[in-house]
Amino acid sequence: MEMSRGGEARSKGESCTTWSALSSEGNASICSKSPQEILALFGPHLTNREKLELAAMQEVWYFALFNKSQGFNNDGYDDYERNYILFRHEHLRYRYEVLKKIGEGGQGQVIQCLDHKRNILVAIKILVSPSSSKQETYQKMELQIALELQDEGSDEDFNVIKVLNIFHFRGHYCIVMELLKESLHEVIRNAGLRRLDMAMVKTYTRGILKLLRHINSRKIVHADIKPENVLVKDTVTGTVRITDFGTSFFVESQPMNVGGTLEYLAPELLLGYSLTCGVDMWALGCTVAELATGRELFRSNSHEDHLPRCIEILGMPPRYMVNGAPDRTQFFDHRGKMFCPGKKRVPGSFPLHRVLKSDDPEFVEFISSCLRMEPAQRPSSLLAQASKEKLKVVEEETMVEELVVQEEETLVEELVVLEETLVEELW
Repeated sequence: MEMSRGGEARSKGESCTTWSALSSEGNASICSKSPQEILALFGPHLTNREKLELAAMQEVWYFALFNKSQGFNNDGYDDYERNYILFRHEHLRYRYEVLKKIGEGGQGQVIQCLDHKRNILVAIKILVSPSSSKQETYQKMELQIALELQDEGSDEDFNVIKVLNIFHFRGHYCIVMELLKESLHEVIRNAGLRRLDMAMVKTYTRGILKLLRHINSRKIVHADIKPENVLVKDTVTGTVRITDFGTSFFVESQPMNVGGTLEYLAPELLLGYSLTCGVDMWALGCTVAELATGRELFRSNSHEDHLPRCIEILGMPPRYMVNGAPDRTQFFDHRGKMFCPGKKRVPGSFPLHRVLKSDDPEFVEFISSCLRMEPAQRPSSLLAQASKEKLKVVEEETMVEELVVQEEETLVEELVVLEETLVEELW
C-alpha cells in the first residue's frame, strides 16, 4: 500500500485508496478537503453508509478505502464480541489513521493512531458497540466522567489522562487521549528480578494518590486502579497519568454491577456492600505491593476463591461485616465459617509481611493500612474525614471576614501538606 502525503489520492491495486491532508513537509501545509471533494475522488468505491457518513462531515483530514472482509455485527464492521474490526491504515471518522493496537479489554480496544489534522500520534479507545440500553448508559457514564475530570491543568495537577477529543463512529464511542509510552505493568515486567527502586515506588504511589484525592473530592470512584491503568508520562521523574474510567461511577449513582479486575477487588465489593472511594485505596495497596515485589499480591484461582485468598493473608473481616453482607452466603455458611472452593485457605495463615518479603515495618504498615477490611479505616476515608472536620471548625469559629480569609488560607496550606506527606506518615 502506498500512502499519500502530498494531498493527492494514490492507490495500489484494488485493495486500498488513500488521501491525507498532511503534506510531505509535515506541518508546512495541512489542508482538509470537503466531503464533496472526497466523493468526487472516491465516489464509485463508497458504500451507501460511507456516503451518508460523509454527508454529515464538515471536513475530511484523512481517507482510506479498503476492500474489507465482512464481520458478524453492525453491517459487517464488528466481530462476534461487538468490537470494531480494525485494519491498519484505515481511517476513523475521516481524520485518524489506524497504526496498531496497543491494548484490549472487555470494554473495547486501544489503538495508536496518527491525527492527520494535528499531525500527532494519539491513543484512541474504541468502546464496544453497546448491545443494550444498559450497556450504553454505562458507556455514557465513562464519557461523562472522562470529561468531568478534564479541568484546566488536571493532567499536571491531578495526573488525569488528557482527553483530546470524543466522537461517535459507526456505532462506537471513541475517546482520543494523549499517547504515553508504557504502563506500570510494563515497568514491573521490564524490571524483572531486579525489582523497582523503593524511592521510585514511593514516587509512583504519590502520583496515584494525587488522582485518588482529586476524584474523591468529586465523589467519583475509579473502580479499576491497577498497574495497567497507570501510564508513565516521564520515566526520569516518575510522573504518571491514570487512565481507563470504564468502570468508574459517581458514589450517589452506583451501577447494579460494578466491574474491575479480580486481583484488585476490595472485600466490600465481593460481599455486596455499597461502595465508596475506599475500593480505590484497596486497589492502591495491591498496586504498590506489586510494584515492590514484582508479583500480584492476591493471586486467586477464581472469583469465589478471591475473598478466601484475601482472608488467608489479612485474617477474617469483622463479625458485623460478615453478618450484614448482602452476598454473605456466597462466601460463608450460617455459622460464619468461610467456604474454600478448591484450595483450603486458613485465615491469617500467610501474613502480609511474609507475602511482601519486606523488613521495612513502615512499608508493611502502609500496605496494611490500605488493605484494612473496613473501608472507613483506609487512609482515603480518614483523609476525607479530616478535611471535613477542618472545614467545620473554620465555619464555626471564623466570624470576621479577614479571619475567614486567613483561616481558609491556612486550611489550604494544611491540606496541601497533608496530601504531600500522606505516604511519609504511613510509610
